[in-house]
Amino acid sequence: MNARWAEIAGCTPADALGEGWVQALHPDDRDRIVAEWNRATRENRGHESRFRFQRPDGLVTWLLGQALPERDLHGKITGFTGTITDLTQHIEVETELRASQAALELRNEQLRSLALKLGLAQERERSRIARGLHDEVGQLLARARLALGKLMQNGACGDVAAQAKAVDALVDGAIRETRSLTFELSSPVLRELGLGAAVESLCERLGKESGVRFSVEVKTEPNSLTEELRILLFQAVRELCANVVKHARAPSAEVRLHAERDRIRIVVDDEGEGFDSSDCAHSFTRDGGFGLFAIREMSSQIGGSFEIESAPGNGTSAVLTAPLG
Repeated sequence: MNARWAEIAGCTPADALGEGWVQALHPDDRDRIVAEWNRATRENRGHESRFRFQRPDGLVTWLLGQALPERDLHGKITGFTGTITDLTQHIEVETELRASQAALELRNEQLRSLALKLGLAQERERSRIARGLHDEVGQLLARARLALGKLMQNGACGDVAAQAKAVDALVDGAIRETRSLTFELSSPVLRELGLGAAVESLCERLGKESGVRFSVEVKTEPNSLTEELRILLFQAVRELCANVVKHARAPSAEVRLHAERDRIRIVVDDEGEGFDSSDCAHSFTRDGGFGLFAIREMSSQIGGSFEIESAPGNGTSAVLTAPLG
């Protein structure tokens, strides 16, 4: 045993002879290393392992031990020739790196959780504003229109009648715009009638605006959907259907929603141009947005899954699942 070996082990070569090296092994590693050494000896082969030395001064060093048997002319093992390499600094760097990675993963998990909570909070705020538009502004406009109608029925003539009709048209336009804004902010159908009805209403509106023929199939929508899950799933379907309208150039699309045991499954299929899903299904939308990535992150957060299959010229199929309860 050379001087460097003794320096690493913290003892003289004489102290390490015989069973001295075994006693220098860290108590947590001693039984394992002795068993590995004996097994290598029985099997007549070399041995390599990581272990720790408990030095006499109390310092613990990580080592890599490598040994090959020496044999006499008859093949009997007469000893071992080997090396030890000080891995202490290497192990410390590895430990720090693992701790940093664990901290980063925890941070990312916290950020994903916060993003999910922020999305829900934003949806609730949009819902509050939408109710205000519907219940207050919408009602005021409706009463104004009724008053104008009575004015015209009571014999308004000349300029008064023309002005009343013009104002009536403006109020009518304001009512339609208010209803449209209400739906854009937060679907009232989702709050009042549930996810299936909201998806049907969404596809009907998108179909009228875009010309895409949407068909919706709802099978056994579960009653156990929480408000948060209804909101998240509706946001995902809205994003997927908006992608069909904006990117697919599809004449038609199909949305299917039904429960499977303890999960809900939503499929959005279109017959459009398709795209290379390997490029964006794990990151961003086709126009560089955050939609598909956000859906994937959301589904992961709630214990669900999101898969998208597409190829140029073959349309697109998106499948979203989420656990019930």
